[in-house]
Amino acid sequence: MKLRHKEIGGALGLLAGTTMGSGIGFLLSWHSYDLIVLVAFFGLFGITAGRWAGSRIVFKEFP
Repeated sequence: MKLRHKEIGGALGLLAGTTMGSGIGFLLSWHSYDLIVLVAFFGLFGITAGRWAGSRIVFKEFP
């Protein structure tokens, strides 16, 4: 099964978004529900941005 560029972009976007969200939450010293909401928000934003980048020319050079 060959992954398409949008799926790769979505996976990388989820990884980057949740990592950024947890880093920001750590810097703000947030805990519990605030942190969960922040990480989920950045994860969804990362998926959206990754799928958009996957549909553009960003990933076209990969085989």
